Amino acid sequence: RYNVLLRDDKSYPYVLMTNEAWPRIAMHRGPRAVPGRYFGPYASVGAVRDTLNLMHKLFRLRSCEDSVFRNRSRPCLQHQIGRCSAPCVGLVPARDYAESVRRAGLLLDGRSDELTDELGRDMEAASARLDFEDAARLRDLITGIRTLQARQYVDGRAADLDVLAVAMQGVSACVLLLAFRDGRNLGTRAFFPKTNGSDSPEEVLTAFISQYYGEQTPPREIVLDRDLPDRELFEQAFSASGERRVQIKSNVRGERAGYVDMARRNAELSLGTELTSHAAQLARAQSLRDLLRMPALPQRIECFDISHTMGEATVASCVVFDAEGPVRGQYRRYNITGITEGDDYAAMNQAIARRFRRAVE
Repeated sequence: RYNVLLRDDKSYPYVLMTNEAWPRIAMHRGPRAVPGRYFGPYASVGAVRDTLNLMHKLFRLRSCEDSVFRNRSRPCLQHQIGRCSAPCVGLVPARDYAESVRRAGLLLDGRSDELTDELGRDMEAASARLDFEDAARLRDLITGIRTLQARQYVDGRAADLDVLAVAMQGVSACVLLLAFRDGRNLGTRAFFPKTNGSDSPEEVLTAFISQYYGEQTPPREIVLDRDLPDRELFEQAFSASGERRVQIKSNVRGERAGYVDMARRNAELSLGTELTSHAAQLARAQSLRDLLRMPALPQRIECFDISHTMGEATVASCVVFDAEGPVRGQYRRYNITGITEGDDYAAMNQAIARRFRRAVE
């Protein structure tokens, strides 16, 4: 029904907690091939990093790769600055580490109130048995979680909502997503769907939410900058898919109205920046066409560069551009071997030969 195509070349960032004896917590992008629990998706990489920073401070979970973890003989810097409990050298019992993993999972699941209640009971029990050191540790953990809640909660409660706004200039569109989970701001993300000639903001927004929430679990509340004709139908569909009631609102007040206004202004700014970038890209392509006396604009440009460290570890990089700009998914890197150290011409010859041999094949 809707002549709009949502295209986004970026995979969503997640927080990954691996499923192993000593789980690690890290950012993950791409296919979910690693066994473990995935929390997200997050609107931006910055939001993932903020979350990981919080997890390391509160629960001191490891972030190192397994190859590093297995070969440690002494604690690393992360342990010394209080961000890891050093399970690699046995400084934390397996039971205590597993409990930290479970509590971190509660916080990432948005069950922070349940977690603070549990920690409060444990703190009182530790105090009753005169284990004041453990009680103080739990007290500090509760304080850290409540500080986070006081700083980031929306409307004084654990909000679970997305705010969406659309901006259009002609047939160019930008949809901006502002996400909150458990009251925490997970950041913003701008999407630039292909409208295929459509100039209706309502049609673009309708197509966007139908495709986006077809792949992602919808939050309990979705706030839009305009009303949609099929709003009730979407509420029923999202509630059925998410197995919980989902509300879609457009006429909001107070703090949510401020978020809608902010999302709308950011959508307009992002669209203007995108259009300016496209105009600059077109001007550069036209200048290159005139310089090289080409009959038409170049449709694909591949640029190669050689780098090395004083002649060693030579690497060739290839970046790709099309009529729309950089095509980052097709960037390539080649490890160069079998040449005289520092011979950039031989390195370039090998890289180009390997590149076009594959193209011919």
